Amino acid sequence: MSDIPPVRRSGILLRKLLTILAGLVLFVFLAGLLAVWALGRFSPGLVDSALSEATGAHVTVEDNDTNLLVGRLSYAGITVTNPTRWSEREFLKVRRFYLDVDPWSFAGTGTQKVHEAELDIDRVVLTGKSDKLLELLGDNNALDISKALNAEARDAADAGPAGTPNAPRPYEIGKLRVRVGHLTVVGGDGTARRRVLLDQDINFVFEARDVTDRNEKETVQKPLQAMLQKELTKAATMLLFDVGAQRLRPSVTEKLLGEK
Repeated sequence: MSDIPPVRRSGILLRKLLTILAGLVLFVFLAGLLAVWALGRFSPGLVDSALSEATGAHVTVEDNDTNLLVGRLSYAGITVTNPTRWSEREFLKVRRFYLDVDPWSFAGTGTQKVHEAELDIDRVVLTGKSDKLLELLGDNNALDISKALNAEARDAADAGPAGTPNAPRPYEIGKLRVRVGHLTVVGGDGTARRRVLLDQDINFVFEARDVTDRNEKETVQKPLQAMLQKELTKAATMLLFDVGAQRLRPSVTEKLLGEK
């Protein structure tokens, strides 16, 4: 058994869960930026093609109400499947992804202006090959997709007209809203040890106003991390107790059988 104290183990668990959920939020926004680049009405198919080529995952959109002429990017009913190395198929269900932007600010070289941004994640299925939680958090489906999209985003940012790096552009977001509904964690994917480690509603909503590239840490990162930690503490504690109980039960059984 591990010698890591329960309090420290809980802290490690929370930090890894926070990192993964933050990566999920980044993943969806990166997909949205790819969609803008892919020009509106045809963007779902183009994003699906790019994601499929990079990871083997697929994206489907039930409703696309995008109109880039007025600066609106609007998707509803988004489903993202897992990369091909995972037996579990479902990864992400997004109820709504919405951006209301000033299109002219994106065409120029100044500050990119977003009037409103909303990300409503209905369900996340985090999947790992290991049935050990800490190992699963270090190798899972979300990390696969996030790494692939981050690599593509870096390549796109570094490819200037003459192959020179493009400097990050300043941005402003008037209103930001993020919701995460349900989190499921599946361990032992594709093995006889497969089991659901966590299946629980999170249901929290985070809102921020007047976010810029200069105050992002104070207005988004720190408050969002604090809210996630508060909501996930209960889930993580319950999960640690459950894991401990499942370890204890076989030990007690073996002891009793040994005494007979």
